[in-house]
Amino acid sequence: MPTWPAECDEYRVPHHVLLTDARLADELVASLRDAGTPAHKRGRRVIVGDGAVSEPEGRLELLFFLRTWALTRPGVAFEVVDKGAETR
Repeated sequence: MPTWPAECDEYRVPHHVLLTDARLADELVASLRDAGTPAHKRGRRVIVGDGAVSEPEGRLELLFFLRTWALTRPGVAFEVVDKGAETR
């Protein structure tokens, strides 16, 4: 019989990264995977994470990673969407 989490907080919602240039989604997925972060592409969205990225520290690390990644690609912007909140 499966063991279910005792609290709703144990369910993790992955982050969705929206890119202004959908052509860079594959490149972002590859960069995230090279850094050891689970990621896959769904249209112009990049779905990032497992349970670890949902933690506050993991989310902050993801934002730093994305900002650094975007700095080396002029003109690209991103938006991170998770649990109904939006962050740029």
